[in-house]
Amino acid sequence: MPPSENPLPDIAVGRHPDFGIVATNPKRLAASAWMLRGLDFHPVPGHPHLYALADQERDGPGRAIRALALLRRANYRVEVDAEFDTFPAAPGPVPAATVSQRVEPDVAFADHPRLGVIAATTDGAVAGGQLLEEHGWRRHPSLDIYVLPPATGRYQALDQVAQATVAMHRADLHVAVQPALARDVTARRPPAPTRPAPRERSPDAAERRLPSLSAAALAASPVRADLPGTPPVPEPAAPAPGPRPVDTRVAFSRTR
Repeated sequence: MPPSENPLPDIAVGRHPDFGIVATNPKRLAASAWMLRGLDFHPVPGHPHLYALADQERDGPGRAIRALALLRRANYRVEVDAEFDTFPAAPGPVPAATVSQRVEPDVAFADHPRLGVIAATTDGAVAGGQLLEEHGWRRHPSLDIYVLPPATGRYQALDQVAQATVAMHRADLHVAVQPALARDVTARRPPAPTRPAPRERSPDAAERRLPSLSAAALAASPVRADLPGTPPVPEPAAPAPGPRPVDTRVAFSRTR
Protein backbone atom coordinates (compact mmCIF):
# COMPACT_ATOMS: atom_id res chain seq x y z
CA MET A 1 0.00 0.00 0.00
CA PRO A 2 1.58 3.34 -0.95
CA PRO A 3 2.14 5.76 1.93
CA SER A 4 -0.49 8.42 2.47
CA GLU A 5 0.23 11.79 0.92
CA ASN A 6 -1.11 13.55 4.04
CA PRO A 7 -0.08 11.50 7.10
CA LEU A 8 -1.71 12.28 10.41
CA PRO A 9 0.09 14.96 12.41
CA ASP A 10 1.40 14.21 15.88
CA ILE A 11 -0.55 17.18 17.28
CA ALA A 12 -3.20 19.51 15.82
CA VAL A 13 -4.04 22.92 17.29
CA GLY A 14 -7.05 25.09 16.51
CA ARG A 15 -10.06 26.85 17.98
CA HIS A 16 -13.13 25.03 19.29
CA PRO A 17 -16.56 26.76 19.48
CA ASP A 18 -17.07 25.67 23.08
CA PHE A 19 -13.57 25.22 24.53
CA GLY A 20 -11.60 27.93 22.76
CA ILE A 21 -7.97 27.12 21.94
CA VAL A 22 -7.59 23.35 21.87
CA ALA A 23 -5.17 20.68 20.73
CA THR A 24 -5.79 17.09 19.64
CA ASN A 25 -3.63 14.00 19.71
CA PRO A 26 -4.64 12.25 16.44
CA LYS A 27 -2.11 9.42 16.76
CA ARG A 28 -2.91 8.93 20.46
CA LEU A 29 0.78 9.06 21.33
CA ALA A 30 1.63 9.08 25.01
CA ALA A 31 4.58 11.39 24.33
CA SER A 32 2.32 13.93 22.61
CA ALA A 33 -0.11 13.85 25.54
CA TRP A 34 2.76 14.39 27.98
CA MET A 35 4.09 17.34 25.97
CA LEU A 36 0.63 18.94 25.75
CA ARG A 37 0.16 18.75 29.50
CA GLY A 38 3.57 20.31 29.98
CA LEU A 39 2.58 23.18 27.67
CA ASP A 40 -0.55 23.87 29.80
CA PHE A 41 -3.08 22.00 27.61
CA HIS A 42 -5.33 19.90 29.81
CA PRO A 43 -7.69 17.01 28.87
CA VAL A 44 -11.30 17.98 28.28
CA PRO A 45 -13.66 15.69 30.28
CA GLY A 46 -15.84 13.57 28.03
CA HIS A 47 -13.76 14.33 24.92
CA PRO A 48 -10.98 11.76 24.49
CA HIS A 49 -7.74 13.11 23.04
CA LEU A 50 -8.95 16.73 23.19
CA TYR A 51 -6.92 19.21 25.24
CA ALA A 52 -7.89 22.80 26.07
CA LEU A 53 -5.41 25.54 26.86
CA ALA A 54 -5.70 26.64 30.48
CA ASP A 55 -6.23 30.31 31.45
CA GLN A 56 -6.89 31.39 27.87
CA GLU A 57 -7.66 34.93 28.99
CA ARG A 58 -3.98 35.22 29.93
CA ASP A 59 -2.51 35.79 26.45
CA GLY A 60 -4.02 32.57 25.09
CA PRO A 61 -3.10 33.11 21.42
CA GLY A 62 0.48 34.10 22.27
CA ARG A 63 0.96 31.07 24.53
CA ALA A 64 -0.48 28.80 21.85
CA ILE A 65 1.94 30.20 19.26
CA ARG A 66 4.89 29.67 21.60
CA ALA A 67 3.73 26.11 22.32
CA LEU A 68 3.56 25.38 18.60
CA ALA A 69 7.08 26.70 18.11
CA LEU A 70 8.40 24.48 20.89
CA LEU A 71 6.63 21.41 19.52
CA ARG A 72 8.10 21.98 16.08
CA ARG A 73 11.49 22.61 17.59
CA ALA A 74 11.21 19.21 19.28
CA ASN A 75 10.52 17.59 15.87
CA TYR A 76 6.79 17.02 16.37
CA ARG A 77 4.66 17.14 13.24
CA VAL A 78 2.09 19.86 14.05
CA GLU A 79 -1.00 20.94 12.12
CA VAL A 80 -2.52 24.30 13.08
CA ASP A 81 -5.23 26.74 12.09
CA ALA A 82 -4.07 29.77 10.15
CA GLU A 83 -4.85 31.95 13.18
CA PHE A 84 -1.92 30.48 15.11
CA ASP A 85 0.44 29.66 12.24
CA THR A 86 2.53 32.83 12.32
CA PHE A 87 5.15 31.17 10.13
CA PRO A 88 4.65 27.86 8.28
CA ALA A 89 6.84 24.85 8.96
CA ALA A 90 8.14 24.92 5.41
CA PRO A 91 11.70 24.33 4.23
CA GLY A 92 13.92 27.32 4.45
CA PRO A 93 15.62 29.35 7.16
CA VAL A 94 13.55 31.05 9.83
CA PRO A 95 14.47 34.65 10.62
CA ALA A 96 16.82 34.91 13.57
CA ALA A 97 14.55 37.33 15.42
CA THR A 98 11.63 34.91 15.16
CA VAL A 99 13.74 32.04 16.49
CA SER A 100 15.02 34.00 19.45
CA GLN A 101 11.59 35.30 20.39
CA ARG A 102 9.33 32.30 19.75
CA VAL A 103 11.19 29.11 18.92
CA GLU A 104 14.20 28.74 21.17
CA PRO A 105 13.27 26.86 24.37
CA ASP A 106 14.76 27.82 27.70
CA VAL A 107 15.77 24.22 28.42
CA ALA A 108 16.00 21.16 26.17
CA PHE A 109 16.45 17.49 27.11
CA ALA A 110 17.86 14.78 24.87
CA ASP A 111 19.52 11.37 24.92
CA HIS A 112 23.26 11.25 24.32
CA PRO A 113 24.83 7.93 23.17
CA ARG A 114 27.65 8.21 25.70
CA LEU A 115 26.54 10.63 28.40
CA GLY A 116 22.95 9.44 28.84
CA VAL A 117 20.22 12.03 29.35
CA ILE A 118 21.62 15.53 28.90
CA ALA A 119 20.14 19.02 29.13
CA ALA A 120 21.00 22.35 27.56
CA THR A 121 19.90 25.90 28.28
CA THR A 122 19.76 28.98 26.12
CA ASP A 123 22.08 31.86 26.79
CA GLY A 124 20.87 33.84 29.74
CA ALA A 125 18.46 31.16 31.03
CA VAL A 126 19.83 31.36 34.57
CA ALA A 127 16.67 29.94 36.15
CA GLY A 128 16.85 26.91 33.88
CA GLY A 129 20.39 26.12 34.96
CA GLN A 130 19.50 26.55 38.63
CA LEU A 131 16.53 24.19 38.35
CA LEU A 132 18.68 21.62 36.54
CA GLU A 133 21.23 21.69 39.35
CA GLU A 134 18.46 21.38 41.93
CA HIS A 135 17.32 18.18 40.18
CA GLY A 136 20.73 16.52 40.00
CA TRP A 137 22.30 17.83 36.79
CA ARG A 138 25.81 19.26 36.78
CA ARG A 139 27.43 21.44 34.15
CA HIS A 140 29.94 19.50 32.04
CA PRO A 141 33.41 20.98 32.53
CA SER A 142 34.23 21.14 28.81
CA LEU A 143 30.86 20.95 27.01
CA ASP A 144 28.10 23.53 27.12
CA ILE A 145 25.58 21.03 28.51
CA TYR A 146 24.35 19.59 31.79
CA VAL A 147 24.81 15.91 32.65
CA LEU A 148 23.73 13.55 35.42
CA PRO A 149 26.20 11.63 37.61
CA PRO A 150 27.65 8.58 35.77
CA ALA A 151 26.03 6.12 38.19
CA THR A 152 22.48 7.40 37.51
CA GLY A 153 20.22 4.58 36.30
CA ARG A 154 17.85 4.89 33.38
CA TYR A 155 14.66 5.00 35.45
CA GLN A 156 16.11 7.60 37.81
CA ALA A 157 17.21 9.76 34.85
CA LEU A 158 13.74 9.64 33.28
CA ASP A 159 12.14 10.48 36.61
CA GLN A 160 14.45 13.46 37.04
CA VAL A 161 13.51 14.72 33.57
CA ALA A 162 9.82 14.54 34.50
CA GLN A 163 10.30 16.30 37.86
CA ALA A 164 12.56 19.01 36.40
CA THR A 165 10.12 19.66 33.54
CA VAL A 166 7.22 20.17 35.94
CA ALA A 167 9.28 22.58 38.04
CA MET A 168 10.33 24.53 34.95
CA HIS A 169 6.78 24.85 33.67
CA ARG A 170 5.77 26.22 37.06
CA ALA A 171 8.57 28.77 36.69
CA ASP A 172 7.12 29.75 33.28
CA LEU A 173 10.10 28.32 31.39
CA HIS A 174 9.71 26.72 27.97
CA VAL A 175 10.99 23.15 27.79
CA ALA A 176 11.65 20.94 24.76
CA VAL A 177 12.10 17.19 25.05
CA GLN A 178 13.36 14.89 22.33
CA PRO A 179 10.30 12.86 21.14
CA ALA A 180 11.87 9.46 21.79
CA LEU A 181 12.98 10.58 25.24
CA ALA A 182 9.50 11.98 25.97
CA ARG A 183 7.99 8.59 25.12
CA ASP A 184 10.40 6.89 27.53
CA VAL A 185 9.56 9.38 30.26
CA THR A 186 5.84 8.75 29.81
CA ALA A 187 6.21 4.97 29.78
CA ARG A 188 8.72 4.74 32.62
CA ARG A 189 8.18 2.08 35.25
CA PRO A 190 10.04 1.63 38.53
CA PRO A 191 12.63 -1.14 38.38
CA ALA A 192 11.60 -4.50 39.79
CA PRO A 193 13.03 -5.14 43.24
CA THR A 194 16.04 -7.42 43.15
CA ARG A 195 16.04 -10.46 45.37
CA PRO A 196 19.11 -10.91 47.55
CA ALA A 197 21.37 -13.76 46.54
CA PRO A 198 21.05 -16.85 48.73
CA ARG A 199 23.64 -16.88 51.48
CA GLU A 200 26.20 -19.63 51.36
CA ARG A 201 26.01 -21.95 54.32
CA SER A 202 29.26 -22.89 56.00
CA PRO A 203 29.89 -26.61 56.56
CA ASP A 204 29.56 -26.24 60.31
CA ALA A 205 26.32 -24.27 60.12
CA ALA A 206 24.22 -27.39 60.56
CA GLU A 207 26.37 -28.45 63.48
CA ARG A 208 25.81 -25.12 65.21
CA ARG A 209 22.06 -25.53 64.85
CA LEU A 210 22.08 -29.01 66.47
CA PRO A 211 21.71 -29.16 70.27
CA SER A 212 25.07 -29.52 71.98
CA LEU A 213 25.89 -32.90 73.44
CA SER A 214 26.75 -33.16 77.10
CA ALA A 215 30.37 -33.84 77.94
CA ALA A 216 29.47 -37.13 79.59
CA ALA A 217 27.56 -38.40 76.54
CA LEU A 218 30.41 -37.37 74.23
CA ALA A 219 32.97 -39.05 76.43
CA ALA A 220 30.97 -42.27 76.51
CA SER A 221 30.52 -42.36 72.76
CA PRO A 222 31.81 -45.65 71.29
CA VAL A 223 33.15 -43.67 68.32
CA ARG A 224 35.44 -41.72 70.58
CA ALA A 225 36.73 -44.86 72.20
CA ASP A 226 37.93 -46.18 68.83
CA LEU A 227 39.95 -43.07 68.02
CA PRO A 228 43.72 -43.63 68.32
CA GLY A 229 45.48 -41.72 71.08
CA THR A 230 42.30 -41.10 73.01
CA PRO A 231 42.88 -41.35 76.78
CA PRO A 232 40.61 -43.74 78.59
CA VAL A 233 37.54 -42.28 80.05
CA PRO A 234 37.40 -42.62 83.81
CA GLU A 235 34.48 -44.46 85.20
CA PRO A 236 31.94 -42.24 86.79
CA ALA A 237 32.37 -42.00 90.53
CA ALA A 238 30.07 -44.20 92.59
CA PRO A 239 27.51 -42.29 94.57
CA ALA A 240 28.31 -41.73 98.26
CA PRO A 241 26.58 -44.25 100.58
CA GLY A 242 23.56 -42.89 102.28
CA PRO A 243 22.19 -43.78 105.73
CA ARG A 244 21.66 -47.49 106.18
CA PRO A 245 18.07 -48.59 106.56
CA VAL A 246 16.95 -49.57 110.02
CA ASP A 247 16.15 -53.25 110.55
CA THR A 248 12.87 -53.19 112.36
CA ARG A 249 13.40 -56.68 113.68
CA VAL A 250 16.46 -55.64 115.56
CA ALA A 251 14.75 -52.59 116.90
CA PHE A 252 11.85 -54.49 118.33
CA SER A 253 14.00 -57.28 119.79
CA ARG A 254 15.79 -54.98 122.21
CA THR A 255 15.13 -55.45 125.92
CA ARG A 256 12.64 -53.01 127.11
